[in-house]
Amino acid sequence: MPGFMGLVTDFGGSVYDGVVEAVVKSIDPGVQLVRLETGVPPFSVLAGSYIVYSSYRWLPSRSALVAVVDPGVGTARRAVIVETRNYTFVAPDNGVIYEAALEDGIRSAYVIDYQAVRREASKNVPAFLTTPLSSTFHGRDIFAPAAALILRGVDPSSIGRPVSPSTLTALRLRRVIRRGGRLSLTAVYVDRFGNVALSATPRDLAIREGAMVRLSRGGSAFLARRARTFGDVKPGQWVLYVNSFGFWEVAINQGSAASALQVRVGDEVQLELIS
Repeated sequence: MPGFMGLVTDFGGSVYDGVVEAVVKSIDPGVQLVRLETGVPPFSVLAGSYIVYSSYRWLPSRSALVAVVDPGVGTARRAVIVETRNYTFVAPDNGVIYEAALEDGIRSAYVIDYQAVRREASKNVPAFLTTPLSSTFHGRDIFAPAAALILRGVDPSSIGRPVSPSTLTALRLRRVIRRGGRLSLTAVYVDRFGNVALSATPRDLAIREGAMVRLSRGGSAFLARRARTFGDVKPGQWVLYVNSFGFWEVAINQGSAASALQVRVGDEVQLELIS
């Protein structure tokens, strides 16, 4: 069975994504690369974490997942390989893979040795012999080649230094703050339709079907009905539902909840159960 690699970036489907794929294919032409998402909101580690967490389980077991949402590229932040029960994650150590890796069960972690990766990868990518390590494109120079080498059979310990999983940067997606009768949640993702995924699942927050909920942000407030799907309310009306990845999400049927709430990833949204 060929190796599978999932790719999550904020490169926007640009040349950067293409070059990353070229590096992977140069190291192992048999790798089946799946662009899970290349349009993560720029610099949004939180949105990247939501996408990684929501998508990793759909890859075949023993796949690698590379996440390059890396506003700290070129700084002292670490680059890591994290092996879990079923997958290998390769990413900056900024929390973007933490929730997914934790759920699948972390078995080992390594801090990547940049020079070891480039030395091994240069056997198949001669450009690494003549092109200096970039300070701003570790997707090409570090993460993609490290993952491709691992899928080809290279042991992570030969391109990285073992570290305790407890030292990994933790970023938790699920977060509910209760203030009296109000709940404060975080917008963790906004899709192209303007639907807003929130930082809770039904395990964290139970809301019965048919309940009415007041959503507020700043000086704006809207009433939403807890339902199963968009068509359970009329066009233009608000709905609160469990999305396809298991998170609470708010939407306007055939409209943009994000625009109405003026909300972006990382912003707080208040919920209040009124009936």
